[in-house]
Amino acid sequence: MRLLKNKTRLYYLFGGVLALAILYLILAFHIPAIKMRIFLFAFWLFGEIYLWMSILNSFRDIWKKKVPFFTLLVLYWLPTFLVSIAMGVLAVKGMQQLNKTLYLTVMGICVIQYLIKFLIFILVFLFDIIAFIIRHSREKGRRVLLYISLGIYAITFILMLYGTIWGANDFQIREVNIKTDVIKTEGLKIVQLSDLHLATWRNHKAIDKVVKMVNAQQPDIIFITGDFVQSVSEEIVEYLPILSQLKAHYGIYSVLGNHDYGRYARFKTEEERKADVQKLIDYQTSIGWKVLNNESVKLYDDSVPLGITLAGVEYYSPKKLFINEGDVDKTFQYVDSNDYVILLSHDPQAWYDVINKNLPANLTMSGHTHGMQLGFYYPNFKWSPVSILYKQWGGLYEKEGKLLYVNVGLGSVGFPARVGMPPEITVIIY
Repeated sequence: MRLLKNKTRLYYLFGGVLALAILYLILAFHIPAIKMRIFLFAFWLFGEIYLWMSILNSFRDIWKKKVPFFTLLVLYWLPTFLVSIAMGVLAVKGMQQLNKTLYLTVMGICVIQYLIKFLIFILVFLFDIIAFIIRHSREKGRRVLLYISLGIYAITFILMLYGTIWGANDFQIREVNIKTDVIKTEGLKIVQLSDLHLATWRNHKAIDKVVKMVNAQQPDIIFITGDFVQSVSEEIVEYLPILSQLKAHYGIYSVLGNHDYGRYARFKTEEERKADVQKLIDYQTSIGWKVLNNESVKLYDDSVPLGITLAGVEYYSPKKLFINEGDVDKTFQYVDSNDYVILLSHDPQAWYDVINKNLPANLTMSGHTHGMQLGFYYPNFKWSPVSILYKQWGGLYEKEGKLLYVNVGLGSVGFPARVGMPPEITVIIY
């Protein structure tokens, strides 16, 4: 029996290593930007196998009956099977040829399953470590813990289901009032959108709703702080007729996010990738938007300066977690420091350069974090797991007289749900 268990462990180890090797090759070929996340996938797979073996060992009497056993077998490994199918389709077709909405929805739902199961794995793993240290029998206690975990799974799954069906489209308007004597236009109203991730929406209704909500605000300026697409520029095309309906008195300005640079798809050459990025810029300019690529512009009203300069940096993070295309120094090269300067940067960590280099940006506006699409966001209390990675992840921040506003985004990435972190339309009034 012990020999059988040892052989089973070896089979799992061999199968897991083989699966990770194949996954790495697929990612390296089709989505090179995330190939190093293979270490995260390895951790997840270890948790998946460990939890499965714990369930089998804790409920041996039940699994002697074929119907319960095969029912659990199918339900437990279904997400892994779906991910395998999705990876196989990706390997054959490539990201550009996929039905991205279907692909990302399936992958997102599977990620939700993995997140829930990984939480249960952590509980079981910690219990086993403690039981081993104190030399206590693990079987009975682990069985009770797994029953409790089943309840946690059910509650969490219901929350995620709610977040997928309703939470992802529960658009919230967050209004922020800022006082300054520099801006000459009293009552100036700015609307910010961020992280549209257009390929992740199941239909056009959501974006149409957003456009109507924005126009109802009658904004003077609209800012869109990056991540229009998930992987390639063509994802924006079908939404251009809707996005072209956005209206703002002084114009619509945007910057690119990390997903807008074609790093999450495979191109034959670097020139082809850069051409796709230029296409995305051209699509935006075709509907009258101004894309700020490491540059700045002064705002005028009938040749009268408003005392406002807009600066936009391409994707930039001092920590270089993804790809850096941005040049902060170039962005501020011609900035009028006597103006009220608003910096658009997809990643909020560019604000560190604003402070450390004492750059003349009164307000920096960013997105990128999504608030991890999970947490609590109330006027007097906010929390999200993403705070582990980003100190400034949502809302208004101030340091040394310089402001930062981080929008938690409209779209989804990773999993197609929002729980306690509704998609945001920011309205800033001076």
